Amino acid sequence: LKRTLAFFYDRHDSADAEWLAEAALTLVGMVEADASEIQIAGYLKHVAHTQKLEFPPRARMASTAVWHIAKAALVRDAAERVLNSELPLHRDRTPPPLSAWLAERLLTPDELSRLGEEQATARDVDAVEALYREDPSG
Repeated sequence: LKRTLAFFYDRHDSADAEWLAEAALTLVGMVEADASEIQIAGYLKHVAHTQKLEFPPRARMASTAVWHIAKAALVRDAAERVLNSELPLHRDRTPPPLSAWLAERLLTPDELSRLGEEQATARDVDAVEALYREDPSG
């Protein structure tokens, strides 16, 4: 990523290594925080202004490349941690139903408890009705 920035700004001297490394770390953090390529381009422009450099005309291409380089590095790092058992492997990737997700965020603990009781009662009624449908003589 640092080499990509050096190419983008056309700065290859050892005197530029420090600010290029700092910019690279900031960009990785931005991508990790789900920054868009437009936000990356804005940061690249900020760095150019701070370093008193002319802003290169190929900013859109560079911001897209920087975003992909950083995202690939983050994915690689996460995969290595999973393979080395430092992170748990996500087995259940099924999101909860929207109704459950909303209930957890919108209801008070008392309301959530009452909802759970009502849902348990409804499941019991459904089970009895299912048994009755299987054996109507019941």
